[in-house]
Amino acid sequence: MKVGDVPSLEGRRARCRLFAAVLAIAFVLAAAPWVRADESTVLPQWTTKDGRVFQAKLLRLQGTAIVVARDGVEFKVPIFTLTPASLEQARRLSMRATLVNPAAPVAVRAKPVTPPVTPVVPRAIPLAPVASFAVGPSILEFCQENLGKKIGSGQCASLASAALKNAGAPTRAGADWPGEGDYVWGEPVAWIKAGFMGVRGVRELAHVEAGDIVQFHNTRFSGYNHGNSGVYQMEAKHHTAVVESVDLARATITVLHQNWNHQDIVRRQMLYLGGMTDGWLRFYHAR
Repeated sequence: MKVGDVPSLEGRRARCRLFAAVLAIAFVLAAAPWVRADESTVLPQWTTKDGRVFQAKLLRLQGTAIVVARDGVEFKVPIFTLTPASLEQARRLSMRATLVNPAAPVAVRAKPVTPPVTPVVPRAIPLAPVASFAVGPSILEFCQENLGKKIGSGQCASLASAALKNAGAPTRAGADWPGEGDYVWGEPVAWIKAGFMGVRGVRELAHVEAGDIVQFHNTRFSGYNHGNSGVYQMEAKHHTAVVESVDLARATITVLHQNWNHQDIVRRQMLYLGGMTDGWLRFYHAR
């Protein structure tokens, strides 16, 4: 174009379209961070067993509850009130922040014969197991609230299974062991055995906590009825109970159980381990 020529109408339109396209691209690039920030503020949705739904940010796991926040206010939600899907979401969110970070790059001197350094691939930490939730207090609370009531079929294991289900934990932790009817309820923490030389393993009661589940095998108790007057004698080929308290100094445990001595309701009983003359007891942390 020579100096003094007037630009054509088509040329002016092309320049206007180009300028508009540049402005549109600049606007999109400037708005992108705000869009991403807005997406990141979407709060997880939680559902309780009674059908209530709420949204809140997970802060941490704490004992038998999750701690969440909404609008700057923190509050606790007991895990036994949440659905299994919400419990799984809590485990995933709690572990997401603890994934292993990629290793920092290592400076390597340049040498012709040095092979290329293989990049370090971070490994994800596995999801937290159910045991990361302390379900023992929830199990104990369920049993105490149902004293004098028949749970399920009235069988001894029905009480433990119902308490575990109420706490949001698996009802059984694997196949029977060492034999059929010897139920496994979680992580074994103590094993007390009676024999010719007396009772062994009583010191392991130091590892037993309230809410643990105890499995009986061919047990026989006899002797003075601690806590009450008179004597008692009890036998159980297989039996399941929930620990309410432990007295290591007196070698006694107080349990909550049902289907003992032909009574299919939940009741409290103190057992003196020094009076166990046969069989064994295994104690489990639920997981």
